[in-house]
Amino acid sequence: MKKNFSVLMLLLILAPYCGAESFAPKAYIDRVLGASLTMQKAEQALKQAENSHKNSILDAALPSFTLGMSESFYNQGRTAPRVAKGDVASSLSAALNLYDSAAGPVRAIKLSKLEYEYARLTHLIAGQNEAVKALRRFYALYSAQQKIITAKMNLVSRERQYKDTDEQYRSGTRSRIEVTQSEGDKLQSELSLAKAESAERKALMSFNELINAEPDAAVEVQVSTLAKEIKLPLPKEDVARALENNLSLRRQKLALDKTRLLVRNASWSACPRLKVDASWAKSKLALFGTPGGSWNDNQAYGVGATLSFPFGFAGAQNYRDSETQKAVLKSAELEMQESIRTLKTSVLSAQKDIELQVRLRRLLEFQVKAQKDATDNLISEYSLGGTSFLQLDSSQTKLLDASNSRIAAVNDLDLALADYRVLLGENTWE
Repeated sequence: MKKNFSVLMLLLILAPYCGAESFAPKAYIDRVLGASLTMQKAEQALKQAENSHKNSILDAALPSFTLGMSESFYNQGRTAPRVAKGDVASSLSAALNLYDSAAGPVRAIKLSKLEYEYARLTHLIAGQNEAVKALRRFYALYSAQQKIITAKMNLVSRERQYKDTDEQYRSGTRSRIEVTQSEGDKLQSELSLAKAESAERKALMSFNELINAEPDAAVEVQVSTLAKEIKLPLPKEDVARALENNLSLRRQKLALDKTRLLVRNASWSACPRLKVDASWAKSKLALFGTPGGSWNDNQAYGVGATLSFPFGFAGAQNYRDSETQKAVLKSAELEMQESIRTLKTSVLSAQKDIELQVRLRRLLEFQVKAQKDATDNLISEYSLGGTSFLQLDSSQTKLLDASNSRIAAVNDLDLALADYRVLLGENTWE
């Protein structure tokens, strides 16, 4: 009888998921990242930063060329307006900045490289955030589906209890009050199942939203039944790993480096500015029938230096800009110190939380197994009239609570591990 009862519950539980698409966490995360509009925006921003960096390198390495053609329609020596090919002047010129003490090409390359690295880390952080969001949706659906299973098991148990109570009442071994209480418990279980199914439907729509699927498309989520083995205590060396690899901290360091570079540029702008430029020009190109000559004629080239001294209002403004940038740099350095302190505390606190959740999960696994065995035995005894209604009711309630707590513990531990990997700078989608 007990074996048939277990088979019946298993068939009842698995029926809704026949033919549904199955997802493991990694497969779902991959689908979410592929469909994420946030990731697509981050990829476009990364491409823009990459192109800007390549352009800054080209600007520094290659001269700028200018091709010009001019014609004078009227001047003091030509009182009658006219257009003629012989009067058109054409020229080709090139210029290359070799050095600029305030804002040279080398500094532009450094700045664009920092901006590219910043965009790359922003792209990785976006991936982390989307992966964690996907995991939360995944485990929300997993929790909802598991609670339906638990609610169905509880309902089957309550229906059997009600049937046994009614039969025993008719035979005179149970009271009418026990029948009424058993019927009320059955109705309460039906309501609990309806609530669980409603919560699962909402979780399913949120789940499908991230992969751009139909809101009501049937889905089954799979989590390994074997608890992930975690060696406790977690290593204190993880603090150093986090300080080195945490993506948000690395991005903040890049922002600080960029601020330092801008401060240096502002400081140099307040000083005499030295520029060294190379130039070349060729006139009379003989384009479209215009006047010209041999290629070696009409050329000019050279290297020149310019030294400028800011003074007066411009000098005072440059000085104030420099002081403002220094204050900004000091604030950024203080924010970095605060972020380092916060990250250390976050890693150590997360370790303690994970250690407690591991122990709690093990305890709940044991409690569910023990309570299930006790409830099964009480159901069998109750069918034979050998135990009280209150004792069985209490055992069923404890089993329901323990099962739901175990489901929450699975979610909390796996999500805590994902958040911990984010602190360590690891890819949560791998």
